[in-house]
Amino acid sequence: MPRDLDGALPPALLVADDDRTQRAIIGAAAARLGFRVVHAASVDAADGHLGNEHFDTIVVDLALGERDGIELLRSISQLRPIPRVIVASGCEERILNAAVRFAHAAGITGAVAVPKPIDVARLSALLGCKVSPNTAGEPTATLPPMTAAAIARGIDNDEFFPVFQPKIDLASGRVAGCEALARWRDPTLGAIDPADFVAVAEATGQVGEITRSILSRSIACVRDFAKCVPDFVLAVNVSAALLTDLSLPDEVDRILVDSGVSPRSLLLEITESVAMADIARATDVLVRLRIKGVGVAIDDFGTGYSSLSALARMPFSELKIDQSFVRNCLTDGDLMKIVRGSIALGHEFRMKVVAEGIEDEATRQALASAGCDLGQGFLFSAPLPRDAFLAWMGDWAARDRGRVLAAT
Repeated sequence: MPRDLDGALPPALLVADDDRTQRAIIGAAAARLGFRVVHAASVDAADGHLGNEHFDTIVVDLALGERDGIELLRSISQLRPIPRVIVASGCEERILNAAVRFAHAAGITGAVAVPKPIDVARLSALLGCKVSPNTAGEPTATLPPMTAAAIARGIDNDEFFPVFQPKIDLASGRVAGCEALARWRDPTLGAIDPADFVAVAEATGQVGEITRSILSRSIACVRDFAKCVPDFVLAVNVSAALLTDLSLPDEVDRILVDSGVSPRSLLLEITESVAMADIARATDVLVRLRIKGVGVAIDDFGTGYSSLSALARMPFSELKIDQSFVRNCLTDGDLMKIVRGSIALGHEFRMKVVAEGIEDEATRQALASAGCDLGQGFLFSAPLPRDAFLAWMGDWAARDRGRVLAAT
């Protein structure tokens, strides 16, 4: 097999397309970029190649004769590591976009769409991108199974703590506040991802105690944050265990008074599924929080079945568009329609609208143009511990002043 000058094997590309002309066009573009190209005219032929060799990139046509490209995507999702995937099709845009969303849901997280007839320049640009391979399903270092006893020890030893991710005013670029997120650092196991302990804590009834700790420790930081941003608003997620606790409004009020923090500096985020689990008690708690001046946000908007009902029933002051709609909204017209519709709906209810999962400048600009109020995501910053977050705010303010001076 030919090797590069440094002895490395060239990247391999599988083109799964039943149209000979399209295979030739794609193969020629890939060959010019240094790919070793393998062709397959059917799903069966492609499956045969996948069983015998590794491919760095696969181009999948959705119409592949008797068996379609979705079946091939299903096979690709079982590979380890998962190759890059480009879905090419002459189907209408909504079908092509739906196929890419299926690929993402199946674990092919880097899948992208290219409509037919193929735009060779666009295809070449995609093939030339250095994209890290998907790692979904690859073996990783595993922690021992989380137990109620381990979490209880963590609570007793004060091992749970908040980190803070900024929320940015998309119109002005100024810091508006942050979201506090729970983290756990065990002295033996090190940092434990929330995905490894939240579900267990919920099932064992311990998540309420963790949330109370995160709430108290986060509110204690607000006075320092407000020195940088006078109207700073802290957002904290509230678990189902707390939302049905009728003492929560008074408990929150006590924490705010003890910390010397205004109720208007606090926003509690509630997912729709939590809010709708016990509507009567949730409404009781939320209305009393709003009377006290505390803001309430509906989180992960649009991911459940009762989002509209929750908006109509409960006194939310903020709407957070789930990142699953935001991250691919520039390449998926259907998702952009949902984003724009959510922004308009939130404004109809006189709520601020937040988009989470902003990872690039183009998405930020598109959301700002659509009228979204606030943004959150890795474009601005990853979640940071208290001191690092304070330093980040100082740096951001300096950059903001620089932008203003440059504009004048």
